[in-house]
Order: sequence, then C-alpha cells, then structure tokens
Amino acid sequence: MTGLVIGFGNPDRGDDAAGPLVARLLAGRIPARVLERHGDALALLDEWQGTPLLVLVDAAAPMDTPGRIHRLDITTSDLPRDLAFGSTHAFGLPEAVALSRRLGTLPPRAVVHAIEGLCFDGGAPVSPAVAAAIEAVAARIAAELLA
Repeated sequence: MTGLVIGFGNPDRGDDAAGPLVARLLAGRIPARVLERHGDALALLDEWQGTPLLVLVDAAAPMDTPGRIHRLDITTSDLPRDLAFGSTHAFGLPEAVALSRRLGTLPPRAVVHAIEGLCFDGGAPVSPAVAAAIEAVAARIAAELLA
C-alpha cells in the first residue's frame, strides 16, 4: 500500500457526505488503505500516524461555486483559513492537521481535496454539483495513486 485516503464528513448532512462518498468510490480500486470517518477529527491523528502519504477528502463551506474542487498540498503548510470546513465540532480537520504538524506526526506527503458544498442540512441529499465533484475527485485520486 502506498498510503492512506480518508474521506471525512457526515454522510447524513447533505454535501458533508462528499468525503465518505469519495472513499466509497475508491475502496478496493487503489493501492492504498481507504477509510471513511464521520466525526472525531482528533482520532484522525492515530489513523495517519506512520503512513508515507495521506490524502484527505472533505467538504468545505461554499465560498464561490458549489462543487468547486480545491487540491491543497498540506505537507508544509496548514489549511488556509479562508477555506472553511463544515465541522459541527470545535476541533475539525484544520485543527487536526495543525496539531499533527506541531507534534511531528503529519505524514511526509499530505494532500487535502476539499469540495465546496451548498447544503449541509440533516437528511438533505448531496447537491448535483457536489455529486459531480465527488466523481471527479475520486478519479483524480485514483489517477495520482495509480500513476
């Protein structure tokens, strides 16, 4: 296995399901461990400790265009503050990445794919723009890891 892919988000909150849905598309198709994680961002540090490559996928709050994909290399810098991740917890993905960097446990190669969402309401379906982006992100990750 060449690394770890984690789809992070709540599958029952509309576009917040983006990360877990990408993970489902990739499971068994790429040379990496693929996990879905739904809540505790702090627990992610244990998941990725010791892996050479980390790929995180999460939904981001709408900034510009729902479904827009941001690919961020977080190997040497934290997640940008202007890209808001839709966590309902005080400790979310940006905080987990920053803490892992400070502790020296962030993998040597780390990337985030953030998909701008539109609706994060409980029970809502994934919006069409985000559904298309989920397919695109899964294809990009597969292409990168299979190259």
